[in-house]
Amino acid sequence: MAIDPDGTDLTTLDELTALKRQREEIGQRVAVMNEKRGKVSEEVYQRVHADYQQQLQELAAKAAPLRQRAAAGWQALKIEMARIEADFNAARLDKEEIEFRHSLGEFDAAELKRRLRSVDERVEASTRVRDKAAQLKARYLAAVESEGELEAGDEDTARMPAIPDPPPPAPALASTLRTQPPAPEVPATTLRAPPPAPAADATLVSAPLPTAGAAAPARAASSRSSRNPDATVVFRQGRLEPRNPEAGSVVQTLGLRPIAIGSGSECDLQLQVAGLGKRHAEISMTRAGFCVRDTSSSGTITVNGETIREQVLADGDALAIGPALFHFRLL
Repeated sequence: MAIDPDGTDLTTLDELTALKRQREEIGQRVAVMNEKRGKVSEEVYQRVHADYQQQLQELAAKAAPLRQRAAAGWQALKIEMARIEADFNAARLDKEEIEFRHSLGEFDAAELKRRLRSVDERVEASTRVRDKAAQLKARYLAAVESEGELEAGDEDTARMPAIPDPPPPAPALASTLRTQPPAPEVPATTLRAPPPAPAADATLVSAPLPTAGAAAPARAASSRSSRNPDATVVFRQGRLEPRNPEAGSVVQTLGLRPIAIGSGSECDLQLQVAGLGKRHAEISMTRAGFCVRDTSSSGTITVNGETIREQVLADGDALAIGPALFHFRLL
């Protein structure tokens, strides 16, 4: 599903934005309500609290189907932004290659000017589309509380924070003092005077003393050394799903072993496309998740349309490696 930054219907985003403003207004009233709680009877406070909670639930019911539609458009926008960014980077690399070949004497200045004219038009067109897509992305994010709402599954779209149950009113000070238990008497044995300090010329290192203070570090060290470095950690597998012809047709499964991506025959995922280095990128498992790294320092790897050097991938991310587009999924 492609998305046109110029022709996108913004009705859903406008309605979500309006509902968000209503939620924010109720949130402001709730804050004032809590400040003034002590000025009204508890029955009135609870009545108003229940009313605001009901209003939030109604807003959540209205927002749920809108957020589902917005989430679908958001996923399409991420894929489109990755494609736009790949086009922009490809045009930039083509321009750099033309200038480099001219410096090697392959063609004269007139031919350089002719070739650069076509590439400059591509760069300019990609820049315009990229700017419009960025504006559309800002509209999506302004309509929700966080980007996570657009990434949530269908079962999560109806969830919205409600007003938490109010804490019970604080008891009066006099009542609190009456219920305090009496302080226990201090046994006389705890008031013994400390032992006298040793003389100035006493030798404290003549023999090790088994004091409690000396034993504590030993126990701490024993606790640290008791950790099992071979403890099992469970990881989820991932996969790269190709999204355009440049990415090929093979779904690449990701596991504990690092995956090399590039044009070289030694790569796990070999892509025969222009502008890709022999070992262009690598995806490896870390404790934070699957991490993609630009091993060629090319600046042509993007995640959700943003150029990266190294980044942990999240489920549903749109990954572009040069002109090749992928969808990242956790299994």
